Amino acid sequence: METFESRLRRWDRNVSEARHGIAPDRALSSTNREQTVSVQNRLLAGLAPPSFERLRPFLEPIALKRHAVLQDYHYPIEYIYFIERGVASILMRTQHDGPVEISMVGRLGFVGVAAVLGIQRSPNRCLMLVPGYGLRIAVSDLQRIAQRCPDVQQQLFNYIHALLVQNAQTNLCSARHGLEERLSRWLLLAVDRLDDHIIPVTHDMLSVILGVRRASITTTLAELEQTGGLVRQRGGINVCDRAALERRTCECYRIIASEYGYLNRGGLHQHCISADIGLIRSCLCCI
Repeated sequence: METFESRLRRWDRNVSEARHGIAPDRALSSTNREQTVSVQNRLLAGLAPPSFERLRPFLEPIALKRHAVLQDYHYPIEYIYFIERGVASILMRTQHDGPVEISMVGRLGFVGVAAVLGIQRSPNRCLMLVPGYGLRIAVSDLQRIAQRCPDVQQQLFNYIHALLVQNAQTNLCSARHGLEERLSRWLLLAVDRLDDHIIPVTHDMLSVILGVRRASITTTLAELEQTGGLVRQRGGINVCDRAALERRTCECYRIIASEYGYLNRGGLHQHCISADIGLIRSCLCCI
């Protein structure tokens, strides 16, 4: 039987092989199927139209496959990714213990915080846990625009603050709360970032994310299913009763969700961008 440690090594090996999973030809190319779509990323939607227009020429729609590596340990950060659809997992590791998730990124934020702060080398690995698509921009272009547009820079900093709160609260949660509360928190945060009640994640993935054994995940999910909060499906979890799941989680979820709520207190704007609809649809079919 495969041990937990061997699964961690296999996970790490598979991810390393996917480091170049985002090839240039996977960008949503300009074709006769190109149409205008609304921007889904809440951080971009929170920008006033003049500020977004500064970014628009440099934003490149791109398909993001499952396990695509957006940044990796000690590698240079070339692009910032604003997630439009899907969930990316930010992982830290030691050589002995393997990877554990420290935070997740979805349509509420972006990948590449270190580069925004002027650090060109990634301290962690970020991979797509739930496939989707996003808008990427070269680090140099975003830095130049942020320096010239205080609104863009402040919006980026607002998100970094929310992410720091999320990371700190996750650390507290991991140290003080039980697996049922931690797992419920993770599922609720994933629902918020996907804007969907179905989360296409396996028990094996959750065991790596939360740093526990797969059997513990299976047992806890079964207990949560009995409360009516979720239904286990093949290759995914259906959060059918959000209120029931919120009753099983801890205060940590509400603290994190509240902090992200401040990001859009100024309201949302409808921005549009050209994208290859066919490629977006084919990517979402992988979910």
